[in-house]
Formats: sequence, structure tokens, C-alpha cells
Amino acid sequence: MRELEQYRTNWEVCVGTFLAIVGIVLIGVGGSEMLDNWIRTAMYVAGFIACLGGVFLIWKDLVAAAAFSLARPKGNFLGEFRLNGYFFEAYEREEENGTRQFRLLSSPKMDPEREAACIRYLVNEGLIEELWPQMSQKIREEADWAFH
Repeated sequence: MRELEQYRTNWEVCVGTFLAIVGIVLIGVGGSEMLDNWIRTAMYVAGFIACLGGVFLIWKDLVAAAAFSLARPKGNFLGEFRLNGYFFEAYEREEENGTRQFRLLSSPKMDPEREAACIRYLVNEGLIEELWPQMSQKIREEADWAFH
């Protein structure tokens, strides 16, 4: 999961940085006295727009990274994986009544019903057993009602 999420993040940061640098270069070259006034003005405007676009992409990535890190639940981190266009982080957390609960944090975010359906799918297909052998049977025993 982190590899794909980082790829997406790296793409936005790289394009943002490239646009910002191109914008600064255009503004710098636009300052040349050898160019006509309309070319200089066009270079200033293009440089400003490119720089603004680059800063926006970098800012967007920073906000997304901060929001994702704030959404992490408290609990025992079990691992991460990707499935059908979703990025998942698996956690086991202890509830107030003392029971333990298996949870998935996904990006993009999904509602609790879809999360439960995804967990059923992972258990039924044997994927949980491959990833976390000790968890598969425990989930089946605790949530047997959900698999009928």
C-alpha cells in the first residue's frame, strides 16, 4: 500500500516541483532586456501560472498526507496491502468492553458496511490467512454471523 500511495505522492510532488522551477525560469528569462515587451509579459504570466500550479500540487499532496496520517486509528498495526484500487492498513484494536476488533483503514475512505464486506471477502478468499494466519480463525469465530 505504501508503495502505491508513495508513487501517487511522488508523482504530484515531482510535477509540482517541475512546474514551480519552470515558472521561476520563465519569470527569470522574461526579465531579459532583449525580448519584446509582449513576449516578456507573456513569459511573466506563463511563469506565474506555472509556479502557482506547481505550488498547488505540492500543497495538495501535503494536505492529503496530513489528513491520512491523522485518520490512523489507535491499535496494533498489522500491516498494509492494496486491493481493487483501495489502499488498506489493518489494525487490531481493543474496545472499551475488553473485546478486540479487526479494522481496516482505507484510502479512499469507505463506509462501515463496505469495510465489513471487504473483511468478509478477505476471510472467505483466504487472503487474511495468508497475511495474518492468527487472525483468520479469530475473525471467523468472533463474527461467524457475518459469514452466513
